[in-house]
Order: sequence, then structure tokens, then C-alpha cells
Amino acid sequence: MISLALVSALVTGIVAYQQAASAMRDEAKAKLFAVLESREAALALYFNTIRKDVRYHAQSPLIVEAFSAFADAWSSLPDPRADYLQRHYIDLNPYGVGLKANLLRAADDSHYSNVHKRFHTLFSNLRAARDFHDIFLIDPDGNVLYTAVKERDFGTNLEDGRWRTSSLARVFRAIAQTPTVDAVAFADFSAYAPSAGAPASFIAAPVFDPSLKYLGVLAFQMPIDAMNEVMQVTAGLGDTGETYLVGSDRKMRSDSRFYAGRSILVRDVDTEQVRAALAGEEGVLVAADYREQPVYSAFKPFQFLDTRWALLAEIDEAEVLAPVYRLNRLLTISGVVIALAITLLGYLLAIDLAQPIITMTKAMSRLSNNDLTVNISVSERRDEVGGMARAIIRFKDFAIERERLRERLSYMAQHDALTGLPNREFAMRSLEEMLYPADNQAHPVTLMFADLDGFKMVNDTYGHQAGDQLLKEIASRFAYCLRPEDMLARLGGDEFLIVLPETSERAECERIAERLLSSLQKSFVTSDSKYEVGVSIGVATFPTDATSVATLMKAADEAMYEAKEGGKNRYAFAGGPSGIGTVSQGIQGES
Repeated sequence: MISLALVSALVTGIVAYQQAASAMRDEAKAKLFAVLESREAALALYFNTIRKDVRYHAQSPLIVEAFSAFADAWSSLPDPRADYLQRHYIDLNPYGVGLKANLLRAADDSHYSNVHKRFHTLFSNLRAARDFHDIFLIDPDGNVLYTAVKERDFGTNLEDGRWRTSSLARVFRAIAQTPTVDAVAFADFSAYAPSAGAPASFIAAPVFDPSLKYLGVLAFQMPIDAMNEVMQVTAGLGDTGETYLVGSDRKMRSDSRFYAGRSILVRDVDTEQVRAALAGEEGVLVAADYREQPVYSAFKPFQFLDTRWALLAEIDEAEVLAPVYRLNRLLTISGVVIALAITLLGYLLAIDLAQPIITMTKAMSRLSNNDLTVNISVSERRDEVGGMARAIIRFKDFAIERERLRERLSYMAQHDALTGLPNREFAMRSLEEMLYPADNQAHPVTLMFADLDGFKMVNDTYGHQAGDQLLKEIASRFAYCLRPEDMLARLGGDEFLIVLPETSERAECERIAERLLSSLQKSFVTSDSKYEVGVSIGVATFPTDATSVATLMKAADEAMYEAKEGGKNRYAFAGGPSGIGTVSQGIQGES
């Protein structure tokens, strides 16, 4: 009976495996083709946007105006014009290689340079907004009237000049042969010598004036990175998948995610799926890719104007079949599990009792080390083990409450009970850490010792309750005057300490001191009283005035007493009367 059951399970498993594996392969193909279609839609949107851009800008009044102005300025240049422009805008350009576009006008005081200054910012902003490599204005005779980047094609003639066989010359001639309002020409990627041989493609449109007179061609040198952003999205492609484009010359038109540097026009891809896509076919097959790796490959043609590319989405066969392999292993393991069911059942029953106890033992060990993040995961059991777990949870809750109490007591020990400000002990420890940090990189620190003027009179006249309320209000006003990184502490009585980290500039210290003085100019009003106080402030800076916490405190304290002797309600810097500064006087009562 056991043998018959095992044979039945084996046959069922084989049939299930074959059906599931077939379904997984079909699903992988459908998913891969869906990824391919999403890339096709994104790529089509990108190219249609570029096409609309070039048509829109070719019809822009500003572009038309710029064309006319540059054409007029071109005619005023001495021959040979290309040499003249390249000498003034490239050779004599004060900016380095790759930065020639930063020159707004040449120093030749020519009519062309004035026109260039007028329109160059417009074209530079357009280039930056769309991330174009370059922008060209080309007159009907093929003269490159203007470029934004100023490479060696600037000022040349595309009909008989040095770059007459370039892809830029091809898009120009495609437009110039039959210039119509809605015409757009595109040149596939090829090595472009003026751009140091880098891959370049161009899109161009004709420019007409309001009377429909043909003025020339507006051309954009297309960006590579923007197209890579579309093609190198890895969503839905796992660890080994990628999408890429291949041209009719069997070379890549987008960069591969698996190679450092450029793949465009460098990586040859002459595979079965590429040939099928360039022939106008689409589909999904399993074949070798350009790395000689077996892949699932979804392919179809991508057409933009007169250019056809092969669009591919590929993922390694091993990654696609990984779920099938896992299923195979799972079914194999299932057969073994059935044979060992009785043994496993006994083992699992033992684990059911032992594992929770082991878990609680580990939890108690962590609790004994004050690790309160431990999770007691067996408390839902209704047996004795669950009761033990619930007892441990109560112990954990008690420990958490004890920790909170310890934190509250620690806070109370380090902060003033009346104002909530750091107390003397906390302030001294923090100051010590600022002066002598762990990395031994000393930084300037300015200390302000503030003692209230007239506070004793308020205490004596209105009582300690009014004095306490006054101290809290003064602490609030002082805190408002400081920067987020500054520290305000109460040393006791009517003495406050202000620590300004990373601060040594006298002007900055004076500004803060004056704000502190000014904050007390407004009278303090209660329901039945109105009173005024001032403050005397001593300022000392580490390491200028002192090299330790004790000497810094002493220097600030002496400067504070110097301020009091100078008339109170003012501030003084360590170093003598010459450091005294003041604002409008406050009360001069007894401190």
C-alpha cells in the first residue's frame, strides 16, 4: 500500500511539474514581451517629444529672429569666416576644453559677437533644459552660422567643407532638398569627429520667416544619456535582464548595463533575434545573446522616421528557469518527506515542546543583559509554556518601565528643575567634550557668562514666586535669541551660560550678545506687577582667551564682572575694557 501510494504520488508530481514548468515559461515570455512593449512606448514618447521640440522651436519667433540676425552678422565677417570664428570663439576662448560654451561674446567687438551675446543665453538655456549636446543654426548654403558648444564644426560649410560627409551634413541636406514646414530629418548614431569621435545623432527641421521664406535648418545633437535612462530601466528584468537597441550595422545604439563605459557603436550584436527584428519581425525565443549566454529574448523593430533599430529585452535563461528548478527540487523533496513522514512527525512533536523553551531561554538571557528589544513570540500558547512566556513579558514590561524611570532621573539630574535648561554639571561636561573631542580636532568655542542685573530687587520686592516666573521667562527669551546649535544652561541663581560651538568671529559673538541684551529691554509683566531687569555678559573664546574649561570659565566670568563695573546691562570681551560693547541701557539695580 505504501509502494502504491508512493508511485501514485510520483506520477502526480511528474505531471504537475511538467504543467507548472510550461506555465512558468509561458508567463516569463509574456512578461518579457510586456517589458519590451513598455520600453517601446517610453522610447517612442521620448523621440516624439524630441521631434515636437525641434518643430516647435524651428517655428519659434525667437529662433526666426536669431536666424535672421546671425545670417546678417555672418555676411559682415571677413573671409575666411570659419577661420575667423574658430579663432575668436575656440582658439582665443579663455575657457578650457569642454567649457567653450561659457563664452558669451568674443573680444573682437564685431557685429557677430554682439548678435552672439544677444542670443547665446537663449540657446544655452534650451540646450540645458533638454540636455542636448549641441544646437546648430545652418543657412541654406550649408554654413554653420552658430553652435552652442563651439566645436570644430562651428563656422564650416556642410556642402563642401571638412564635415560634408558627416551625419550633421546628411540631416541638413535631407531638409535643404525639399524644405517644408512640417519636415523633420533624423540621422542615426555614428562617430562624429568634431565631438572627439563620440557617438552622435542629429535631428533637424527647417526654419521659415513669417512670409514662409526658407531661412535654413535648426539642428539638435541628441543626448545619449537621456536615451540610456529609458533603456536601462531594470524593473521587471531581474538581476540578469536588460533592454537595448541595435542598428542596421549590428552595433548597439544604447549602452549595456553589463559593460563599463560606452557600448554605443562599440559592441557588435549579430544574433538571430537582432536579424529578425531588423527584418520587421517580432516575438520571443530562447537563443544566445551577444555575450554568448543563453537568454530568453523578446524582440521587435523600432522605427523612427527613416531609421529602423532592433529593440530587445533579454534575461538569462538560468534566471527565468530558476522557479522551474525550485519546483523540481520541491517535488523531489516532497517525495522524500512522504517516505520520512513518521520520523518527521516525531521530530516535529519534540520541536513543538523544545523550541519555545529554547526561545524563552534566549529571551531571558537577552533580558538579563538589559536587551529590552527582545520579542517573546510564544505567549499566545494556552499551555504551561505560554504561561511562562506571559510571565517573561510582564518582567520585560517592568524592566522597560524601570529603564524609562532611569532616563527620567538622568534627565532631572542633568537639567534645571525650574527652567528645564541644562544644569552646571551637564554644561561643564558638554563644554569639555567640545573643547577636547574624540577625534582630537579642536574647534573654536565661544563662552558667554550671563548674570542678571536687578534680579535680587525683584526677588526681594515681589517674592520668590515672581522671581521663579521671571527666570523661566528670561530663559525662554534667551533661547529664542540663540542658534539651533548653541547651548543655553542655567548655572544657578540668576547666572546663565551660553556656549557657541564652532564660533570665534567677534562680529558674530557681538550680534548674539546684543540680541540677548535686547531680549530684556521689554518689561516683564504679571497680573499685578511690572518690572525690568538687565544682564551683564562676559565673552571668552577658546583657544584665543583660554585653553581649558576652567580657564575659559574664569575668563568669561572676569569679563562679565568687567561689564558690570562698566555700568551693567552690557557685554564685555575677555581682554580688557577695549572689548566692552553695549546696547540701550536696562535697569541698573542691585544684582
